[in-house]
Amino acid sequence: MISLIVGLSAIFFYILSAWTQKKTTANTLFKNGYGLGLVAWVLQGLYLYLHLFTQAGLLLDIGAALSLTAWAVIGVILISSIRKPVTSLLVFTAPIAALAIGVDVVSVSSVEGRHFSSGILLHIITSILSYALFAVAACQSVLLIYQNRHLKNHGSSALVASLPPLQTMESLLFEVLAAGQVLLSIALLTGFLFLDDLWAQHVVHKTILSLVAWIIFSILLVGHYRLGWRGRTAIRWTLWGFAILAVAFFGTKLVLEVLL
Repeated sequence: MISLIVGLSAIFFYILSAWTQKKTTANTLFKNGYGLGLVAWVLQGLYLYLHLFTQAGLLLDIGAALSLTAWAVIGVILISSIRKPVTSLLVFTAPIAALAIGVDVVSVSSVEGRHFSSGILLHIITSILSYALFAVAACQSVLLIYQNRHLKNHGSSALVASLPPLQTMESLLFEVLAAGQVLLSIALLTGFLFLDDLWAQHVVHKTILSLVAWIIFSILLVGHYRLGWRGRTAIRWTLWGFAILAVAFFGTKLVLEVLL
């Protein structure tokens, strides 16, 4: 009952954070949705602590994994906002985090808690963090599309006014992509090292799709730093890579836990 109240409270503050951020024209900490997002993030962290850690071990069904990933995404944004003007991403990510909590609250787990070795835990943590960073990059790509269209049409909105210049947004995008690629590389390496049998553990499809996403992001990063790729090209590659990674993370989990 306590976890339910905490979870619903986090949902409320996330929605309020997104609404407040959408209305603001200043990207200054605690003068927009940042403070509300921080409260929601802390509440979600408490909810996850109460929900994930069971007597049987760590519970990582699809609902919990979705909520945990959303929590990591919000955490990346809140921490990055201290030195970079990326608070506007809360307009997109805060409602998604609220939805993730809602799915976790209403879903009935089809798996039991498990105890993991330190190597597997490292694999899980780096996987979630890399996915969170690429999710932030995908949100940045959507904002870049929105910002570019408004600038071309000489339009204005509170959201566009709160965003940093296009060049800064693109620079931030590739910083996030590079960090996500490092973590994804570690996640793949630890997966190969510590997972005993990819077929028996039903993660071969996830591994293959993650490798495809890793290749896409590698080509994009090389193309940017060596050939100067940017703009629409960078956005397309980012969104394609994230889409494949999303299928790898949640598509296979959905099939195994829900459809099968």
